[in-house]
Amino acid sequence: MSSAIGINPGQLASQYTQIERSAKDQQLSTKSSLFSNQIKAFDSLKSNLSNFFDDLQTNLKDTSSLFANTATVSNSSALAVTASGTAASGEYDVFVEQLAQAHQVALSFDPAKALTTDGELSIDLAGSAFSVDFASLGADASLTDVANAINSHVDNSGVKASVVRSGTETFLTLTSAESGAANQVGVSFTEGTDANGSDITNAITNKQDLTLAQDAIVKLGANSALTITSSSNKLDTVIDGVTIDLTQAQSLGDQPIHISITQDQESSKENIQSFVDKFNSLTNGITSNQYLKRDNMAAGLARSLRNDFQGTFEGKTLFSVGIEFDRSGNLKIDNKKLEEAMATNPEQLTSMLTGENGLLSKLETRVEPFTKSYGLMTNKKQSLQASLNIVNRQQKDHEVSMEQVYQRYLSQFTQMQQTIAQLESTMGQFGS
Repeated sequence: MSSAIGINPGQLASQYTQIERSAKDQQLSTKSSLFSNQIKAFDSLKSNLSNFFDDLQTNLKDTSSLFANTATVSNSSALAVTASGTAASGEYDVFVEQLAQAHQVALSFDPAKALTTDGELSIDLAGSAFSVDFASLGADASLTDVANAINSHVDNSGVKASVVRSGTETFLTLTSAESGAANQVGVSFTEGTDANGSDITNAITNKQDLTLAQDAIVKLGANSALTITSSSNKLDTVIDGVTIDLTQAQSLGDQPIHISITQDQESSKENIQSFVDKFNSLTNGITSNQYLKRDNMAAGLARSLRNDFQGTFEGKTLFSVGIEFDRSGNLKIDNKKLEEAMATNPEQLTSMLTGENGLLSKLETRVEPFTKSYGLMTNKKQSLQASLNIVNRQQKDHEVSMEQVYQRYLSQFTQMQQTIAQLESTMGQFGS
C-alpha cells in the first residue's frame, strides 16, 4: 500500500491551522464575550435608571403618592371627600346649602308651522356671543337644523342645543356646558322680512328656565361661619389637599356634615417601603452584577446613591426617622421610628423626603445625567461598542490570516503527498 495514500492534506492542514490559531481564537472570543456582556449589563442598568428616574418624577416626589390620608364623612349622600397625601389632618363641619347648576332654557315652537327663512338668532354665554343666520339654513330648515347649526358654530364656547318633543309642542333647549351663576345663557332674535320670524321672537319672550344658573353654596364651620361659593360642585381649592364632591343639597334644619381627615399610616408605610424596595433593586443590580461592580462608573454611582442618604434634611437625619442602611448595605425601614415621625411631625417628614431640598430631589439630581439621550450611560455604551467593533474586525482579520495559513499548509502537505508518491513510483521501477 502506498504511503502517500495515508496522507490527507486537507485534514493535516486543518489540524495544524487549528493548533496555530487556537490561542488567539480564545483571546478574541474572551474579549468579544466581555464587551458584549458589558453592553447588555449597561443596557439593563440604563433601563433600570430610567424607570427609577421616571418613578421619582411622576410618583415618588409627588407627596400625594408617597403619603396617604383617609377622609371620612358623616353623611355620604350629600358629598364625597378624598384627601391626598398633602392634606393636613383636621376636622371640619360643612352644610351644603345649594348645588351648582348649569343654565338651561327652553323655547317652545308649534311643530305644524314652518320656521322663518331669514333673521339672526344670537346666543350669548358669559359675555361670549355668536349668531346663526336662518337664511343660510335653507327654506325647509327644521329645529334640528337650527340645533345642529348652533352646536357646530365655530364661535360656540359652550352651549349645547337639542330638540325635545312633548305632546303638541316642540322645544329647542339651550344648555350651558359649565355650571355656575356666571354661565348664563342669553338668547335674542333679529327678525328679517319673513313674517314667521315673530314665532322666534315670541318663543324667546316666553322662554322657560328649566334650571337656573347658580353657584354651589357651602357653609363651613359648626356655626356656618364661612360661606363658600363655587361655580362647580367639585371643591378642590377650599382645603389644601382635599377634594369635596357635592352631590345633594341639604334641607333647612339638617345637621352639618362632619369631615375628618386622618393620616393613613399603613398606606404611607407601604408607599415608603415600595420606594425602599425600588432603591435596593437598583443598587443591588449594580453591586451583584459581575460586569458592573468592577466598573468604576457603575460602582461609583451605587456608592453615590447611598451617600445621598447621609447628612441632614430639615435639620434631622433620615436615620432618626427610621430610614437607614443595614450591615449588608441594603436600605431598610425602622417601623417604630417611622411611625413616631409620622405621628409627631408629619410635615417635617414630608419635607425631608419630597421637599425641594429633600432626599428624592437629591436622588433625582444624581440619576438624571445617566438617563439623558446623550448622557453618561450612552457615552459608556458607545465606548464599549467601539471596543467590540475593534474585536470584531480583529476576528475577521484573524479569519483571513488563518485561511492563508491553512492554504499554505494545504499546499505543503499536498506537495509532500505528491513527492512521496513520486518516490514510491521510482523505487517501484528499480524493484521490477
